[in-house]
Amino acid sequence: MLQGNGDGGSNRISKAKRMIVRRSLAIGDALSATVVADKLIDRGFDVVFQTHPISHPILRRHPRLYGVADPTAIPDVNLDGAYERNGRRRYLHFHQMFMQSANQQLSHYGVRLGEALNCHPRVVVTAQEKQYARDQLAGHPRPWIFICPRSDSYNVRQVPDWIWEQAASRIPGTKFWLGRHPAPQGIVDLKANDIEFVLVWLSAADLLITVDTGPMHLAAALGVPILAINQSSSPDLHLSDQCDFNTVSPELDCLNCQANVCPKIPAMPPCQEIDPVTIAHAVNKRFLKTVSAVIPIYRPSAATLNRCLLAVLPQVDEVIVTQAADGILPQGVISNSKIRFIQKPQAFDIGFGRNVNFGFRHTGGNQVLVLNDDCYLDPNVVSHLRELMTPGVGIVAHLLRYPSGTIYFGGKPRGPAGFYHLDHNQINPSIQKPLEMENVCGCSFLIDRRAFYEGGCFDEEFSMYAEDDDLCMSVRKRGWKIVYTPLVQGIHEGSKSSKTLPDVAARMHASNVRFGQKWNRYIHHNANVKGLGNFNYP
Repeated sequence: MLQGNGDGGSNRISKAKRMIVRRSLAIGDALSATVVADKLIDRGFDVVFQTHPISHPILRRHPRLYGVADPTAIPDVNLDGAYERNGRRRYLHFHQMFMQSANQQLSHYGVRLGEALNCHPRVVVTAQEKQYARDQLAGHPRPWIFICPRSDSYNVRQVPDWIWEQAASRIPGTKFWLGRHPAPQGIVDLKANDIEFVLVWLSAADLLITVDTGPMHLAAALGVPILAINQSSSPDLHLSDQCDFNTVSPELDCLNCQANVCPKIPAMPPCQEIDPVTIAHAVNKRFLKTVSAVIPIYRPSAATLNRCLLAVLPQVDEVIVTQAADGILPQGVISNSKIRFIQKPQAFDIGFGRNVNFGFRHTGGNQVLVLNDDCYLDPNVVSHLRELMTPGVGIVAHLLRYPSGTIYFGGKPRGPAGFYHLDHNQINPSIQKPLEMENVCGCSFLIDRRAFYEGGCFDEEFSMYAEDDDLCMSVRKRGWKIVYTPLVQGIHEGSKSSKTLPDVAARMHASNVRFGQKWNRYIHHNANVKGLGNFNYP
């Protein structure tokens, strides 16, 4: 247990710096609560996580916990009841409620963990285990679609077998059953009753279709894409925006009731009845070779946003326009069947990266164009970027000019004071052909979906500025290449959103500090890198 020295501040923490965090049940809840442990570990604490023995095999696979124990000794942070007793649990994310509870209890020690940002639970499956699962499934056609059909505890988190059977018949590839009871016709029964076996099998999955239950959290922690069924508890309130998931819902107005017994029809909750065609359509969309666009907005003018949309709409299959909780969608914005406007419900501070993460997980494309609302693309931009997205390439960006015709961005090498825009305010670009780079500009770039999630998405601790630098570094660290091309271009007006925000200079400084904390070691190790060509990570 943590000890204090009585000086009333952060120095009250003893040199031992050991913390006990408790979340007893269930497996998914315990795994979700490890975000509190991660924040404590980031601050230099060793964390012992107390949970029910049924969860021990999973929590022992957390890559950073000091230990896992039964819930016996008095904890420093007790997360039992953290959301069950929260009167706003229908609206708050689980991670928010866990962090709020933890902050209240840790105030005694002078410790504050901050907002629920970068909260993405993780577990580890060894390379040998993953290879074993792949070898066992190798004789089955891909994609490998796993189905978790029901909760064993609550019928408000179940879908009848006949629906799964009809949905599976409309989905190509092989469907695998993670239910404890026999699989319906057309679905391969893995007979995986042990939770660790479920975890290992999931590590090989191309997609999990699931109700809200433990395997949903396991898949998210493994980085496996998810299609989640929205029933009594919304997956949007359980899973991080840094997870690759979509949701489908029954056509009801009583979803996310947060009840374990249906208030309407206890024996046969209506949220069990979801159209199998809807499930199959959502699954099949995930495996189409399409391109989506995400346009994060704050408070743009209708003229600016419309010009951006009209330029990009013919070039992509769908557009997600996403705004923060305090953002404004102006009157007079065009409508189109390709466009969806969505708003982040939780009142987080504005942040470009957080906004993109939220919009990205609502897309269906295997490639996604991330685009500022004040960028106006030439007609052939996206098709050219897609041509350059060859195997192993994770990001492709392109030349951008100001409305005057001078260059805004013509490549992003590394200079003595950080990354800079090559040829800024010049007319003629120095780079004449596509070239691999260490970093590119985040105003307009095409990214492979796998590269985005393998790179960890945008770091939500950045408010604005430098988050694109951070993403590029993370994507390259995972082995993906980044390419810049001068052969297509667009117009970027520049600083449209930042001009409407307070404390821009302070936000920029904070972002630069965070980038330095994460990447100074790499940059110093590779001090001779000029920003072009091939690079090696330490």
